[in-house]
Amino acid sequence: MLPRDVPLWVIPSSLLLAFLLALAPLPSLLVPWRPEWLLMLLVFWSLHQPSVVGIWTAFVLGLALDLALHTRLGVHAASLVTAVWLAHTASLRLKRRRIGNTLWVMAALAGLFLLMRYGLLSLTGHRPLNADYWLPWFGTVLGWPLVAAVLQRWGKD
Repeated sequence: MLPRDVPLWVIPSSLLLAFLLALAPLPSLLVPWRPEWLLMLLVFWSLHQPSVVGIWTAFVLGLALDLALHTRLGVHAASLVTAVWLAHTASLRLKRRRIGNTLWVMAALAGLFLLMRYGLLSLTGHRPLNADYWLPWFGTVLGWPLVAAVLQRWGKD
C-alpha cells in the first residue's frame, strides 16, 4: 500500500526507468563507468518507503536483470536483495534521510553490491578480468545525489 503522499505511478515508473537505464547502450568509453541505476533506486525506495519496496522487489527485479543481461540466474538478484536488506536495516537507524546522510550508506552498499556480484561471478567461472569492473562504484556514488534530489519530494524524512 502506497502512502497517500506518493502518487501510484512514481515508484513503479522510477524502477522501470532504472531497469531500462541498466540496459541502455552507452559509448564504449562510458560503459565501465555506468552507475548501478537499479541499485540506487531500490536503495532510495527501501530507505524512504520500506513498506512498499523491499526484498521481494529487489529479488524480482534482480532476476529480470539477470535474464536481460544473460548473466547466471541469481547473481544480480542475490546482490540486490542483500543491498536492499542492509538499506532497510540502515533506514531503521537513520534519523534524517537527507542526501548527505545517505551518501555514505550508498557508497558502502554500492561497494558491497559489486563485491558480492564479483564473488558470485567468480564462483560461476565468469570472474571479471580487469580493474574496470570496479568503476561503476564511482558512477553510482556520484549519481546518488542526483537520484536522491529528484526523488526526495516523495521520500519521507
